[in-house]
Amino acid sequence: MGASFLIGLVLLPAIVFALAYYPILNRLSVALVSPYAKADVAKRLSAVIVDGFLVMSLLGLYRSSGSMLFVIAGAAYLLLRDALWGRSVGKLFCGLVVIHVESGLPCGTWGSVNRNLLLLLPGANIAAAFLETATIVRDPQGQRLGDRFAQTQVVEGLGPKDLVTAVQEWWSDFVGQLDGSPRKPRRVPMKRALSGSGLGTAASNVCV
Repeated sequence: MGASFLIGLVLLPAIVFALAYYPILNRLSVALVSPYAKADVAKRLSAVIVDGFLVMSLLGLYRSSGSMLFVIAGAAYLLLRDALWGRSVGKLFCGLVVIHVESGLPCGTWGSVNRNLLLLLPGANIAAAFLETATIVRDPQGQRLGDRFAQTQVVEGLGPKDLVTAVQEWWSDFVGQLDGSPRKPRRVPMKRALSGSGLGTAASNVCV
């Protein structure tokens, strides 16, 4: 009884998904053209490890407490992890963002649901863990099957260092306004200004 249940719930869906994976992937790839560069694979794998650690921690809490709330929280995180500004916790730490290919904007709630739904299907998610990883490595834009369903792509984005810098600049401006003396641009020495008067200046802010 236990073996039959295991085959029906896990093994059979995994086999069916593995057989259907590449035909579906190839068909969806025909209509998907992305102008964005492929994100670093090592960063993506690091982000997966961080997100996986969070989910495993929730499952560990379930085993110790027996509360299904932790299982529900883990499933909800897997499904909606990219809904907030296109970044899961792992992607935020690794400087990655999920964008919608057509608009170039963060994927949002439905984009996150569509690209991560496979990870919740019993059996299929086991096969997907291997097949999707192989696709990420081989695909020119790193788009796995979930990305093709959602029309999304993982690209390089705002990382922790950039976030800290932005917060520091905001805090400096905020304190300056409280003091009544907003931060002013630093003066350029007269000699440097004269010597560089014929040269252009580089922009100080870069939007990633």
